[in-house]
Amino acid sequence: MNLLFKQVGSSFFLLIGLIAALSWYEWKDSPLWVLFVGISCIFVGVVGAVLTILQSEEEKSS
Repeated sequence: MNLLFKQVGSSFFLLIGLIAALSWYEWKDSPLWVLFVGISCIFVGVVGAVLTILQSEEEKSS
């Protein structure tokens, strides 16, 4: 169940990051912090997904 929450959290951060980055791109005169929030959320989502995959592989081999 813990892995499920990590996967959902990672995908949520990735989704929010992509929405923020695309909103910054499409929105005229948007503040630069929107882009930084988007990039940060994308980074957290990708790192979280990779760590979750690694953790699930460790649990399978144990």
